[in-house]
Amino acid sequence: MVNAINECSREVLDVVPSIMRVIRSEMRRHRSSDLSVPQFRALTFISKHPGSSLLTVAEHLGLTSPSACRMIDVLVGRGLISRQASLKDRRMINLSLTDQGQSILEISRKGTMGNLEMILSSTTPTEQSTIMDAMKILRPLFADYKSIETI
Repeated sequence: MVNAINECSREVLDVVPSIMRVIRSEMRRHRSSDLSVPQFRALTFISKHPGSSLLTVAEHLGLTSPSACRMIDVLVGRGLISRQASLKDRRMINLSLTDQGQSILEISRKGTMGNLEMILSSTTPTEQSTIMDAMKILRPLFADYKSIETI
């Protein structure tokens, strides 16, 4: 007999990728048409991790440092990202979103939220409460997750 934790793990593994596909698709659909998907992903990453280094962004996107540097240069030139020298190490550059970059992400996020609301509108208030309870449980478990390999 399969135990509860095994069933729970299987369900998360089966359901979360489907949810993420919808979210990614909707975020891309609502993104500014003049942004490439990697540029949009860079903006999203930097929004969630202000002060990120170029290397961190490159690793997240799976790009080489020179490729990421060229992309960041374009986004800085368009006024979507700002660069500041690190206070801890002047050789490092910290990246953050400008107000314009944040605005572009917010427009995409609002459009995506509208579509998620439409999808979730078929659920009952009790089901919505259950989903919220599940999210409250899952958020801290995965928020600062470190791979077993890095522990």
